[in-house]
Amino acid sequence: MRIAIDIDDTIANTNQLLEVYADKYDKLYKEGHGIIDKNCYKFNGMYDWDENDRLHFFETYMVEVLENVEVKEHVPDVIKRLRQDGHYIIFITTRDGDYIEDCYKLTETWLNKNNIEYDLIIAGDKRKSDYADLLDFDLFIDDNVKNCTKVSEKGVEVLLFDTVYNRDNHDFKRVDNWLEIYDYITSKNN
Repeated sequence: MRIAIDIDDTIANTNQLLEVYADKYDKLYKEGHGIIDKNCYKFNGMYDWDENDRLHFFETYMVEVLENVEVKEHVPDVIKRLRQDGHYIIFITTRDGDYIEDCYKLTETWLNKNNIEYDLIIAGDKRKSDYADLLDFDLFIDDNVKNCTKVSEKGVEVLLFDTVYNRDNHDFKRVDNWLEIYDYITSKNN
């Protein structure tokens, strides 16, 4: 099976670390009101910031966050087991090139530092669904409903990784952790 996997908030606790840095930014550059709406995606409306504040925050901290974000529990072991079981692992991330000089290198370095095995990395491209046909995904795992929708429209099975900002969506099979993902994939292959 060819499995395409998002990185941020799918195998990495990115929003969790972004919130730490956003609180720091909010105190340093704003009036320090903190989080207004925790359920927002990508800080659009999460803080009392305008678009310039949001852009300045990402320019200031994004690389540091992505270099230091922690891996979700069980990811390295599950990915290793999936590869040992014969699955082809593709990491596909839209990490924004507007804030990162070399998305591919940053992603490759982070995966290697965290002992996460892979067969292919696609980084910095927002059109994940374009790769569904090109790379012939069998399964796509992401936390972003929009990405899941577009990839599923290509006929690819999708698993939606649970987050606070996607809980209203019930269009896809929802998964909460990587042991659950491993069991699901294993059950499909038996």
